Amino acid sequence: MLTITEIHSIYKNKSKNSGYCIQFKNDEIIYLTKRRTIIALLVLIHNGEGSEADLAKGNKSIAEIKSLLINKIPDEYILDFYGDANKPFSELWNEEGFPFIDNLKGGRLGKSQKYTLKPSDHFRLFNVTKKANRKAPVRKEKEYLRKKQKDRCNICGSKTMPKSKLTKSTFAKDRRREVFDHRLPVEHGGDSNLNNYQVLCFYCNKSKWQICNICDIKGCHINCALRNPENNNTIYPTGENISDILMN
Repeated sequence: MLTITEIHSIYKNKSKNSGYCIQFKNDEIIYLTKRRTIIALLVLIHNGEGSEADLAKGNKSIAEIKSLLINKIPDEYILDFYGDANKPFSELWNEEGFPFIDNLKGGRLGKSQKYTLKPSDHFRLFNVTKKANRKAPVRKEKEYLRKKQKDRCNICGSKTMPKSKLTKSTFAKDRRREVFDHRLPVEHGGDSNLNNYQVLCFYCNKSKWQICNICDIKGCHINCALRNPENNNTIYPTGENISDILMN
C-alpha cells in the first residue's frame, strides 16, 4: 500500500522530454502525461477516494497534500484549486491509462462523481500503460470547424467563442466557451483527424463526457446523438431522446 510520505520526489520526465514522474523512496516510478492529473492521483493515494470537491475552490485536500510534499515537488505543479475539478480525475481513467480507478460503480460524494483507488490496485500504477494519443486541431482546422458550424455548439446551438475572448462577467460562460471535441472519444479508439472533431460549448462537452464515460458500447455507436448530432437524436447508452435540446 502506497502513502504520500513514501514519495521521494515529483519531477519532469527528462528521458522522454514530456510528462511527469512520481518517484518513491524504493525508486519505483509512476509515469503521468499531464500535470493536472498529479494532484488527482495524490488525492486517491492519500484518501482512497476523491471527487471534484477535493480540487475545487475552497477545498482542504490540496493544502494537506502540499504540506506532506514540501521540497518534493515544484510549487507550480499543483494549483490551489481547479476550475474544472472533475477533469484531473477523469483523465486518470481515460487518458493516463488507469481504468482500474473505479468511477463507474463508485457512486457519488455529495453531488459529485466519486473515484476510488483500492490499495490492492496500487501496484498497477507502476505498470506500463498505453496512454491516449490526444492532439488538438491546428489553427487552420479550428477556423474551418468554426466556419462550418457558424460559431455554434454542435449540440445545443449556443454561440461559442475562444476562452481568450471570455471575460469574468460573460453571462452563461460555460455555454459560450468553445471546446474542440472528439466525436468518437480518444479513449474509445478515436483519432485526431479533422473529421473526428466538432465544436461544442464547454457545458455540452462536459455532459457528453459524463455519458461517454459510462458507455459500454465497444468503439462507440456511430449513430449516437452525441457523436453525430447532425443526423441523430438518441443517446445510445441511455436511450434518451434529446431532440428538444439539439439545434438541428
